[in-house]
Amino acid sequence: MEIGLADTIRALRQELATAMADGEGSPVRLRVNSVKLDVEVAVTASAEVEGGVKFWVLSGGAKAAGARTATHTVSLELTAETEQGGAVLTNSEAGILLPD
Repeated sequence: MEIGLADTIRALRQELATAMADGEGSPVRLRVNSVKLDVEVAVTASAEVEGGVKFWVLSGGAKAAGARTATHTVSLELTAETEQGGAVLTNSEAGILLPD
C-alpha cells in the first residue's frame, strides 16, 4: 500500500487536532511549538499523462523496488498553530501549568 507524503502530514495534523480537542477545559495543557517528522520516502518518476514525481512514505522495513525508484530520508520541522495563528495546546494528565 502506498501512502503519500501529503496523506502522512494530513494524518499528523488530524492527530494534533484530536489531542487539542481532548485538552479543551483541562487545567493542564501542553503547548506544541514544533513537530519534527523524520520519514523514509520512495521517490518515483512516472511517464504517465498525469505522472511526475511522487513521494511515498515507506512503512517499517518496507523496501521500494523498481527501476525508477529511489529512497531518501526526509526531515520536516513543522510549526503547529491554530487556524487563527495561535499556539496549539493539548491535554496532559500530569505536569505544570503553562502561562498564556
